[in-house]
Amino acid sequence: MDQDQSIPVNHDDFIHDIAYNFYGSRLATCGSDRCIKIWDWNRQTGLWILNESIGAHDSSIVRLSWAHPEFGQVLASCSLDCTVRIWVEQETNMKNSSMRWRGLMPLGDSKAAVHSIAFAPEYSSLSIATGSSDGKVRLYSPTDPVRLSNWTVNCMIDFVPGGATDADGPLCVSWCKSRFSSPHMLVVGGSKHKNVKIYQLLSNVFVELLELAQYDSHVLDIDWAPTMGRSYHLIATACADGHIRIYKFWSDPSLAKTHLSDSLFV
Repeated sequence: MDQDQSIPVNHDDFIHDIAYNFYGSRLATCGSDRCIKIWDWNRQTGLWILNESIGAHDSSIVRLSWAHPEFGQVLASCSLDCTVRIWVEQETNMKNSSMRWRGLMPLGDSKAAVHSIAFAPEYSSLSIATGSSDGKVRLYSPTDPVRLSNWTVNCMIDFVPGGATDADGPLCVSWCKSRFSSPHMLVVGGSKHKNVKIYQLLSNVFVELLELAQYDSHVLDIDWAPTMGRSYHLIATACADGHIRIYKFWSDPSLAKTHLSDSLFV
């Protein structure tokens, strides 16, 4: 594969995450310099143009997530400063004016670093899941979906009963992306806890459906693939032992089973 171009993002420290928006026309980057940079694709020049540089958090920013565009241009960030922040574009303000993106009040419910965030699929309304080193997954949604203000915790998953600390490592989260899978489902992985669990939404509460797997090494990342018409789901896990494991998962209550489909050593 040929390299198309290199973007001089000019972060002053490590870059921890990059995220395309839904259309691939906008890119956000974040890093240990506590900044978020947002870039727009210019079709005429074929270049990425800086839209805004945001001094976003008080510590390293480790993950970004874009909401579906039907909710507007909305970006979420999480940080080692134990907070999550929501950013909303103000299209009437000039680019690179330090006022193009409005930051909402920090969400500071976590007692430890927040390492993972993921907006829910658009069919399930505007909400975001956050995975924290305190052993909890919190789900936020705005009480005013028009102004996108006053985000509150509407559900919480105690992935680690009794809680955890930063020393126990991060949690990672990923949503089931199929609108035809009811109820809504979420997969959560724990680093030092070395396991992965699937949760489903029942009566406005996420309950554990099954434990996908237990490992002999730390779980570093997970991702739930789009179904693309399959009768089963695919969930990939990445672990510190160098293996990526891909599981087939059947959500039908009469089946409710998993099968290790493939394992890749990288």
